[in-house]
Amino acid sequence: MAATDQREAAFEAASSRRRDFEETLTRTAEARGTEAGAALGRASLWKDAYYRFIANKASVVASFAFVVLLAYVIFVPIFSRYDPYEVDFAQAYSPPSTEHFFGTDQFGRDLFLRTALGGRVSFAIGFAATFAIMFIGITYGAVSGFVGGRLDNGLMRFLDALYGLPYLPFAIITLAIFGTVNFWTMVVALTIASWFTTARVMRGQIITLKENDYVRAAYAVGAPRRRVLFRHLLVNTLGVIIVFVFLELPGVILGEAFLSFIGLGISPPKASWGTLAQEGYVEYQAHPYIIVIPSLMIAWLILSAFFIADGLRDALDPRMKET
Repeated sequence: MAATDQREAAFEAASSRRRDFEETLTRTAEARGTEAGAALGRASLWKDAYYRFIANKASVVASFAFVVLLAYVIFVPIFSRYDPYEVDFAQAYSPPSTEHFFGTDQFGRDLFLRTALGGRVSFAIGFAATFAIMFIGITYGAVSGFVGGRLDNGLMRFLDALYGLPYLPFAIITLAIFGTVNFWTMVVALTIASWFTTARVMRGQIITLKENDYVRAAYAVGAPRRRVLFRHLLVNTLGVIIVFVFLELPGVILGEAFLSFIGLGISPPKASWGTLAQEGYVEYQAHPYIIVIPSLMIAWLILSAFFIADGLRDALDPRMKET
């Protein structure tokens, strides 16, 4: 009797499992279609890079500092009540105060305003020269790496020869050849001997990317070489390009500051941070704040740009992605 009850219980359990299985198989087509069509979450390189970047606290702080400095040089000249070129000898060499936050220079001009205007000039020269460096370096390196062969060998040997040119002395010679110093001659002088590293890095990136399977697939389906270069290779170097912008920018601005400090900068009454530092050097013992302020601005920019570049490098490197 007990054996019979056990068999009946096992049969009922098997029947229950079978009914559940049949109900699963007979779900409506609409429900199946809804589930089948549900979108899967897609990973995005830029989204992942953003989260990795904000996780780097030093880079976030540096980005904030960079934006604050940029806002200072943009908006202070717009809202300031002082004339940056008005001479008032009664206010000459006034120390920092609530009326003049950074004090005044030898002509009584407000240094808080003139430092912002000098920052505009330094930023403008820095960004213009950096973009020129990136354009020349990317073009040279991409052509060399993409074409390869004898052309690549010849271009690289020429680049090796150019590496022997000293950066700042060559910039000084360039300015001497022009015979005048203005915004554009300064950009050319800072660009002409600064694009070599960018070209070499870009060549290496193109040579590496060109061996990937998606490039071979593009050739297999008949994609022209120009499309492969612009659509599949240069696009995938965008992360490296962004990082290099923030690596080149502080070097260019520091170079401009050095040239201005030795008297080869923007002509007065306009000024850059380098010319302001040069003016402060003359009176650094009696009025040290005049040279300290532009020096701190240059250091502020350089440190923030380097920390941003470091964070972008880690964020845009796919190998940093957690698995």
